[in-house]
Amino acid sequence: MNTLVSNFSPIDWVLVIVYLSVTLFIGVIANRYVRNMTDYMVASRSLRSYLGVATLVGSELGLVTVMYASQKSFTGGFAAFHIGLLAGLVALLVGLTGFIVVPLRAMEVKTIPEFYEKRFGTGVRILGGLILAFAGILNMGMFLKAGAIFVTALTGMEDPNAVNWVMTGLILLVLFYTILGGMVSVVITDYVQFVVLSIGLLLTCGLAVREVGWSNLFDTVAEVHGEAGFNPFNDEGFGLSYVAWMAFTAGLVSCAVWQTAVMRACAAESTEVVKRLYVWSSIGFMIRFLVPQFLGICALVFFWQHEAAKAMFFLPDGTVVPDATTHFKQCLSS
Repeated sequence: MNTLVSNFSPIDWVLVIVYLSVTLFIGVIANRYVRNMTDYMVASRSLRSYLGVATLVGSELGLVTVMYASQKSFTGGFAAFHIGLLAGLVALLVGLTGFIVVPLRAMEVKTIPEFYEKRFGTGVRILGGLILAFAGILNMGMFLKAGAIFVTALTGMEDPNAVNWVMTGLILLVLFYTILGGMVSVVITDYVQFVVLSIGLLLTCGLAVREVGWSNLFDTVAEVHGEAGFNPFNDEGFGLSYVAWMAFTAGLVSCAVWQTAVMRACAAESTEVVKRLYVWSSIGFMIRFLVPQFLGICALVFFWQHEAAKAMFFLPDGTVVPDATTHFKQCLSS
């Protein structure tokens, strides 16, 4: 029986090391341009439209987003595309109206807690800052572990402590370039990430379609998921309540309330740039879900056609294993 194994080669490791080295180098170089707290927190409020779009989309197109989006389409089919469509539509509306983000930029705040102080007082700023910090640590901690699990599975690491070591390496890398260069280094690394991921994901889509076949995408989704694989409002799939929740979280919260996105708005050169930034970034907010979701469907077809993987990812009746992602590492190590 065929099995799935990791084919991460020495060439792949070289590419990873080069990319990480470039990231560290950016942190060192960016430190030269940080002269005060405004430089450090919001890059001197000098972001213009094109660079702003790249950094906003790049910051949101991370490993966990790719994993999450792929997982959703793997278990939900083409119906999962509603997440990306809603994210793009809401970001476009925010850009056209300036809802939330334009007033924040006009107030020249650097963070959301700073807005709390101007609007409600110091006590609310401290409380809001603590809540945001606590929630951010919990959220980023989850992201960090999920990313580490993916990296160890992809590279074929078998050490029992590999996940912990990868988590440690990732957090040290991020801390290094962020502490050294602040928002300046974040913007530059986001731009590099945007370019690398955009090219990589598009090439991967082409290779995936060539591997599994275009017509097989629709036939397999219909066979595995039925109508629910195409209709997000189907109660056997996502359902109306989930669609509404995604419009709020993946749409409004993600682009207009989430601190990482708001900091890009606060770093924009002007309120007009903020509007243009969100109007054009709406395409990126949409694609950051649609492309990984497309790859998730390609993975669905590939595993459906692969006997060893089919037994791990699908139940005897053909439905997807409820917690299919836990089987990915088992499948690679089998």
